[in-house]
Amino acid sequence: MKKWDPNWTAEKVGNWDASQDNYWAGAKKACDDIGMSLPDRSKLYYRLYKAGKKDSSLGLPTSGYFWSSSEGDAAGAYTVGFHNDNEGYNRKYDSDLKVLCVGD
Repeated sequence: MKKWDPNWTAEKVGNWDASQDNYWAGAKKACDDIGMSLPDRSKLYYRLYKAGKKDSSLGLPTSGYFWSSSEGDAAGAYTVGFHNDNEGYNRKYDSDLKVLCVGD
């Protein structure tokens, strides 16, 4: 997972965090594996969440928290809650977030 998150080291995030699975890096890898990318915080919120809210025919999700590619720091990344209009921050080891890949 170093390719998708070179910051996930004990020196940068601490021993405990570094010993956990990095689901954020896994989300980036999953998108990369299918030739797509994880959207940054702005694209996820304004172009996907807001657009889907305005036009339901786009078929975009309406609930759940989704990873963005934007890091908050070495241990966490920004997320968007599609059900509650909430931009947040989650630890990269949080396993209950969803992935929405986009073509570039």
